[in-house]
Amino acid sequence: MVDASGAPVPGASVVVGGRTVTTGPDGRFTVEDAPDGGVAVEATAPGFAAATARATGSTDDLRLILQPAPLVSAVTVTASRGVERLSTASSTSVVSSAELLNSAAGSLDDALRNTPGFSLFRRSSSRVANPTTQGVTLRGVSGSGSSRTLVLADGSPLNDAFGSWVYWNRIPQAAIERVEVVRGTAGDLYGADALGGVIQVLTFSSAQPRVRITADGGTQGTARASTFANWQRRGWNAIGAGEWLKTDGAITVGREVRGPVDTKADSDYSTGFVGGGYNAGAWHANLRASFYGEDRGNGTPLQLNTTTWKQVAGDAAGSLGLGAWQARASGGTQEFYQTFSAVATDRRTERLTTEQTTPTTFYNLSGQWASSLGSSTLLVGADGRHADGRVEELRYSVAGVRTGPFFAGGTETNAGLFARLSLVPAEALTVVLGGRADIWRSTPDDTALAKHSANFFSPRASAEWKLSSRDTLHAAVYRGYRTPTLNELHRGFRVGTVVTNPNPLLDPERMTGFEGGILMNGGRTSARLTAFWNQLDNAITNVTVAVAPGQTTRQRQNTDTVRAAGLEFEADYRPFEHWTFSGLAVTTRSRFANTPAQPALEGNRVPQVPTFQLGGTVTYVDPRGFTGSLQARAFGSQYDDDLNAFRLNGYGVIDATASQQLVRSVLVFAAVENLTNADYDTGRTPRTGLADLRTIGWPRSFRMGLRVFLP
Repeated sequence: MVDASGAPVPGASVVVGGRTVTTGPDGRFTVEDAPDGGVAVEATAPGFAAATARATGSTDDLRLILQPAPLVSAVTVTASRGVERLSTASSTSVVSSAELLNSAAGSLDDALRNTPGFSLFRRSSSRVANPTTQGVTLRGVSGSGSSRTLVLADGSPLNDAFGSWVYWNRIPQAAIERVEVVRGTAGDLYGADALGGVIQVLTFSSAQPRVRITADGGTQGTARASTFANWQRRGWNAIGAGEWLKTDGAITVGREVRGPVDTKADSDYSTGFVGGGYNAGAWHANLRASFYGEDRGNGTPLQLNTTTWKQVAGDAAGSLGLGAWQARASGGTQEFYQTFSAVATDRRTERLTTEQTTPTTFYNLSGQWASSLGSSTLLVGADGRHADGRVEELRYSVAGVRTGPFFAGGTETNAGLFARLSLVPAEALTVVLGGRADIWRSTPDDTALAKHSANFFSPRASAEWKLSSRDTLHAAVYRGYRTPTLNELHRGFRVGTVVTNPNPLLDPERMTGFEGGILMNGGRTSARLTAFWNQLDNAITNVTVAVAPGQTTRQRQNTDTVRAAGLEFEADYRPFEHWTFSGLAVTTRSRFANTPAQPALEGNRVPQVPTFQLGGTVTYVDPRGFTGSLQARAFGSQYDDDLNAFRLNGYGVIDATASQQLVRSVLVFAAVENLTNADYDTGRTPRTGLADLRTIGWPRSFRMGLRVFLP
């Protein structure tokens, strides 16, 4: 029993000739005294669609392939922070390990671009982009580099504690079991970080022992190795994963404006975690230590950045009263170093302007209790987080004279109480009510600046009505908040001739919205259509405040209102046993409205939000061990600035992958990204008297490698 990537599926339930057995760690199963021919075989496993086959020869040669569950079956439970009854199927996408491995994408953020509504602050791949631009936004409420979506890895935040951007490579690919993407405000459970939704990266548990190894290399001087292993005995378990990558990257400046100063944006990183725990049946506890180190070149000799991240996390759970409790804690340190430069107009020379070091310490605590009361379920809990970060800056004059260091920064504390209640007033109707009360405090290091504080309440109500066994209606109404990050309050930065300044007076954002849609399952076809409307008040945006020859100055400001509305469509079609077709289409209208303090923004499109998104995947899985997949995505135009002066044109990209099993547990694979070598915009900045400086996306690239799945 294997999945679409060729990995074994342990714990699957298999019915052969009326007998039921379970697959072992290697995906194999044995049925005693089974007849040799004409035997019906049925297999099911969590997260997969049911598979059937008929053995016409010896059953020893039977090989079943489990495909990912269709849309309406892939209902997330973990991103609801509770048990299944607290979750509805609305606006949730699940990307399995097999789908990730069958994608040509070389990083997790690139793979998620085929998820409805998913976009980063800029279009660049995390392999060549500055980490501070890797904030993720869902459903058209972008406008700055900070993430308006909470990204978790096994319950611990992946968002940077200082700036909320995301290091997408922190979790080794070999360790990822699935990724859940929940669109729409989840502030009633997760608070200020989940304004746009929640993305949860889940690694393989220790329930089944396994070893997974991937090694590949290709063009752009890219080489990667990724490993995962776990072990369990007599209640004790151990787990470990690691990944190393080196790439020469690519030149990110358009050919028409390149100069001698432009170099490839290279990247090297190593990441991993080790952990262990004990499961006593009635309770369990685990501890994990993780690390991440990265060195980047940002496209010129003097622009570079490095990151060092260390974290320890632990969790425990057990029974209490009539319910179950869970507690989680994590903490660590992060240091981010970056240089900025000014490049001559002819792009022949550059000079260093700024060096920044951003050390941060952080910790997170959470606890919850859930209980089923007949057909209803109650979840209550509390959490808190604290970050202490600052910017240490050195500045260089035109003559190269260094001044400083200059210091800015502060501390931030968030704490909240939350509850969610699931009710079933009728057999076909589920209603979920939730709410959260938050306290936010921000204290700057500069005593001349005032302390910031806010209290807010985030309610949410949703309903799911099963019209029939095939069709389900869903709807939700909500309000959520996002507090400004330490980065937005205290750190400035430079991109080309554009300087963006911080603003220590920023207030929290507030979003009100609703969504509604229908899920349909027609046997071989499943589909979901969702409409949404969001209003973001006090939206934090990089606002243009001055334009002068050689420099444009922007500042982070609250811009009153952003209105975003759109439609999301997903479909999954499986006409034949070994073929899967999936597609998506999203249209979004996101504009500034009611902006008296910034009249130049009134009616403008919100930057970094594409007008539409299209995507499609075709996958063929052969029982003899071959898998082929073709992926395509297209995005509409968007703007790189608040004044809509710098347009990024729409584009389309095609990727392809193929893999073949060599021997049991060993596969060879090949992938090509950007098959047509499309030249597409990722950014534009002004140049005095010359054409805009255009940055471009990841070019055509090839890679090949091996995967090993044990046992």
